[in-house]
Order: sequence, then structure tokens, then C-alpha cells
Amino acid sequence: MIRGTAARTGIIIQGCTGSLYQVAIRIHILSTTSATKQTKTFTVCPGCDLLLHEIQPTPGHTVVCPRCHRRLHREQPDSIRRTLAIAASGMLLFLPANFLPLMNLAVLGRRTGSSLFTASLSMFGQGQPFVGLIVLLTGFVFPLLTLSLLFWVSAGLFMGWKARWMPDFMRWYQHLSDWAMTDVYLIGVFVTIIKMNHTADIHFNTGFFCFIGLVMLTVAAQASVDKPLFWELLEGKEKGRQLQEYSVSTLARTGKEAGLVLCHTCHKTLPASLLAQQRRHHGNILCPRCGEIMHPRKQGSINRTWAFICTAIILSLPANLMPIMEVEFFGQSTTNTIMDGIIFFFQEGSYGIGLIILTASILVPLFKITGMILILLSIRYNWTSWLRHKSFMFRFIEFIGRWSMLDIFVIALLCALVQFGYISTISAAPAALYFTCVVLCTMFAAISFDLRLLWDTETTDRIPARQTINSYPTSP
Repeated sequence: MIRGTAARTGIIIQGCTGSLYQVAIRIHILSTTSATKQTKTFTVCPGCDLLLHEIQPTPGHTVVCPRCHRRLHREQPDSIRRTLAIAASGMLLFLPANFLPLMNLAVLGRRTGSSLFTASLSMFGQGQPFVGLIVLLTGFVFPLLTLSLLFWVSAGLFMGWKARWMPDFMRWYQHLSDWAMTDVYLIGVFVTIIKMNHTADIHFNTGFFCFIGLVMLTVAAQASVDKPLFWELLEGKEKGRQLQEYSVSTLARTGKEAGLVLCHTCHKTLPASLLAQQRRHHGNILCPRCGEIMHPRKQGSINRTWAFICTAIILSLPANLMPIMEVEFFGQSTTNTIMDGIIFFFQEGSYGIGLIILTASILVPLFKITGMILILLSIRYNWTSWLRHKSFMFRFIEFIGRWSMLDIFVIALLCALVQFGYISTISAAPAALYFTCVVLCTMFAAISFDLRLLWDTETTDRIPARQTINSYPTSP
């Protein structure tokens, strides 16, 4: 249970240890009732902009924002060495997982096989160069870059390097991590196996088992990264402890009211008055720690989000109504839409796979579009109810957005594996392009949106007051 003032100003739940997610800033508080000044340490929630006192949780706890319930920090034990070891192991498996044969299919004495890399290139030969490029990037290039960036950053921190490229590598990793979709690709492999199990003999090769290991290592490497610790060490402890001192009224309850600007990438907080002193690039102010462009709110966030959502709505019609795959069987050609594929699995008794494809290809895009429209309308018409639930919905949209690529990976694998000439061939149909664009538009919409704009609509009197927070563990 959460007791005392913790329920109003911070929630600590059992699970891990650590300091705050953001770099703390020393602030002189201007007392409205006394001429004396107190020195406090503050931070800003990146989800709702709530101004919080620094919290030093005891071991076995996680820091959560009391306003939007966003997790602020979850410390990973021995993060640097674990990340280095796992990322190095993943890089060793990357080449065999992608270039060794994945599996072989046999139909009426004819055999075909493919590696993951060949499957990623298969869409280029189907007259779908854009879809092929996206599959190649998300299934091969970005996963390789993600592991490589993690390896070099963790190796640099482990060895004590002070190279200038390390903050850039860490920033690029955070931008690319959501686009590395080996886990989605693996589910696509399983769907392909179940789909072809009744019509072909399947033989698994070394690449299949290497790929399973690669996915497990990639997920483990990303989970072992303690981002606040990495950024603190990349900035340097001495430089990070040179805290900026400035004054904030005790009435200020958000970073915006306090005149603070938060970096969207590394979550370093600076007073707006000091931004002019930071280095610039083409007129844009850059974060002194990670080099990302800094501004109080994402510029043009609402307009860009509306543009991506409207584009996704328009493209959803041909993506779902037009055929996404063409199957030729003994000279007879048939086309299948997304719904046809779902019905096929239900008719074959593969209800689990049918539900997975139904969820990833139909329900998830619909949920993302509907959810984003609801959030945008809440800002437009100042709907201030259920803000915490809307914030959770947005974070869920961010999490599930990439899983809609499942259908595209399945089609890429089938196009590479099912090439039996006159007996049976599978090729991509026009809807593959539209569906890929729908997935990209919904993901870009979530990236473009600044969730703090939703919380800016809340009146000040409803914002929790700042108080000293005690650490209380929840029941296990």
C-alpha cells in the first residue's frame, strides 16, 4: 500500500532500485511567506511535465510519477557489463542468424529454402521496392545498428572512454530501438510455419535456431540498459554535478510554469533562460548532453500528428479491401485480403494464430487510429477527464505500434519460401504497400505527438502539490 504523502507526490513500487530518471537540478525556492530561501533538488516528469522533488528510493523500488503513473526509473543491476556481454553475444549470432538457411520446404519432391536476409530482399523481386526497403531496414539494418550501438556505448563506458561519439551513439540507439523488429519477425516465422505445415514438409536449419537466440539476446540487451545511468556516465559525474542554481516560485507545479525545458531524448532539464547559451545547429538549440534539439514542446506536434493519422485513415481502405497476397496453385491464381488470411487460420483450426493476425493487422491499427483521434480531440476541446487513462492508452499505442508489421514479414517469408514453379507460388499484391504505409503513419503519429500537451489542458488547482516523498514498498 502507498501511505502518507507518497500517494500524492510519488509512488514507489517494488521491483528494482535506483535514482531518478532525470538529471536533478538544484533550485532555489522563493518562499512566498518568508524571506529565507531553501535549496531543493527537482526533476520534471517527461510524460506530464509535473515538477517533482528528487527521490532517492531504497533498494527494491521503482519510481513512478504520481500524476500520470509513468515509470520514471527502474534501475538495472550491473547494467553496463550485462549490456556489453549480451550485445557482444548478439553480434556474434547476427550473421549466422541472417545468412544461414532458415528452413527448407518440400512439396511433391521439389524443395525450396531461404535465409532471413534473402527473405528480406524477396519483396524487391515482387515489384514492391518500398515494402522491400522497409522489411530490409526493420528486419536487418536497424537490428544490426541497435546491437552495434549498444555494444560500442557499453564498451566505452566499461573501458572509461571519453569519446565525443558516445552520446551520439546513445541518442541514435534510442531513436532506432523501436524500429528494430526482430521479435516481430520471429512471430512472423512461426506464423509462416503454421500456415505451411499442412501443405509442405518443413525442415529447420541452423539459421532458425540462431535467429531464436538472436531475438532473445536482442530483447535482453535492450532490457538491461539503464538509460539514466548511461546518460549520467556519458555526461560525466563532475560535469553532471555542476548543478545550475536558479529561482522558482513555490507556486510552480509543472516544468512549464517553472520555466524548465526537458530534452525529449536524454531527459536532461534546463531552465529556459539558459537555452540561449547552448550550442546551436542551423538555428536550433541543442541539448548539452546528447545533442538533441531542445524546445519546450515538440514543434508542430498536433498538426503533424493529425496529418499522419488522416493519411493512415485514407490508406486503411485499400490496405484492407485490396488483395495483399496472390497465390498460384497448379496454374490457377487466387488473391487474398488480410481478412481472407485470418479466415483461413480459423478454418484450419489455428485459432491462436488467427487471433494474433486479427489483432496485429486489424484491431491494433484501428485502436491506434481511434486512440490518437480521441487524444487529439481531448486537446482541441479541452476534455480534462480521464487524463491518466488517456496517457496510459498513448503509452500502450507507442508499445504496440510496431507489431502491425507482422503481416508484412509473413508475406516476405512466404514470397521467398513458396516458389515451386507450376505447383505453387506466392507473390505480394498491391495492398502490401498500402498496409506498410498505414503502419508507418501510425508509428510516426505516435512519435510526433507530445503527450505533455494533453496535460497542459489540466487546471493548476488539480495538480498535486509538491511535498517530501517517503519511500513505501507495495505488497508483492
